[in-house]
Amino acid sequence: MALIPVARDHASAEFFDGTRLGELRLPRRRDTGEYLSPHTPIAPDDDVEQVAASGTGRVVSWSAVHHKLPDGGAFRLVVGIVELDEGPWWWTRLAEVDPDADLSDLRVRVAFEPSGPEPDHEVIPYFRPA
Repeated sequence: MALIPVARDHASAEFFDGTRLGELRLPRRRDTGEYLSPHTPIAPDDDVEQVAASGTGRVVSWSAVHHKLPDGGAFRLVVGIVELDEGPWWWTRLAEVDPDADLSDLRVRVAFEPSGPEPDHEVIPYFRPA
């Protein structure tokens, strides 16, 4: 589960509509077919459509982030950058991986999870080995 619940806004609504359906949606330029990062600012007159991506890619970079728990315990969260097969890079949590392993070029696939316990908390993507 995410560290904090996520809520949508107007700009992210279509993206989160997709994640609730199990789709990783990316903006794509209609004129060139270029896929953009969801964080790319899109002007109202840009000819862009939201399309479901394949949900696959490869790990470009990663790190294990160390967290302390209130009870004194600790855990490591593996985070990384995935180059999606469509081209954009995605900053994400990497699950089901060994934090001490060499993850270079590891093929991964998107998965989805609720960001919190409430129904209005959005479903968010993360990646795990393909």
